Amino acid sequence: MKNLTVLLIMLAAYLGGQEVFAHAVWIQSNPKAMKNQAHEVNIFYGEYSTGETDPTEKWYSDLKDLEVWLISPSQRRTKLVLKDVSSHLTTSFVPDEEGLYYLTTVHATKDLGGKTKYEFSSIAPVLSGKANPVISAPSLPLAVVAEPKYHKNNRVVELQVWKGQEALSDTEVVIMGPTGWVKNIQTDEKGQASFTPQWKGDYVIETSAYNKEAGEWNGQPFTHTWQGATTRIIVK
Repeated sequence: MKNLTVLLIMLAAYLGGQEVFAHAVWIQSNPKAMKNQAHEVNIFYGEYSTGETDPTEKWYSDLKDLEVWLISPSQRRTKLVLKDVSSHLTTSFVPDEEGLYYLTTVHATKDLGGKTKYEFSSIAPVLSGKANPVISAPSLPLAVVAEPKYHKNNRVVELQVWKGQEALSDTEVVIMGPTGWVKNIQTDEKGQASFTPQWKGDYVIETSAYNKEAGEWNGQPFTHTWQGATTRIIVK
């Protein structure tokens, strides 16, 4: 599968178009947390739409060396200690504030895919206590975010996409449902998009950017960059 992943990226570079990366990293954490109680966080890598999660020994390049940072409501940044449990990475944190926490990871792999440098990222908003969340642009190169709550089946889910601190308009967002259902939607001029889930369960949402950009990475020349960003929601 790793070789197939590399081939897909090389094909995307050859075609000169933007492609959604075959594999993705996503953070799994319940959207609601109790203040002063441990809150579990898990990080997976695989193809969610086909139900495939790779064991950490098969994660591409140095991807399992990624870092997860916790950003508190007061903007305090804490690097979380990760544990490798073979099927995924896991950690936890204890929220000591009420409000919106962000769990984030950004990792550019040391190996290129052909002549493409690629970067995986994911974000998980977590609401502590009873505060009303105010969704704002996280300090990430690319991000897609949904409101931190348990979403309801057959009810509209609102999404926001940012590139840096700016809303990203007219870009594709891929919705991957728990049954293998996949839907592509576009953001509007405000970087917003929405969809209506048809099944209960977990959804992984991904957006990507593929650009012609030349440089050198770990001593190797590249001609393109790929960024993939995910978030995950729970529908009940």
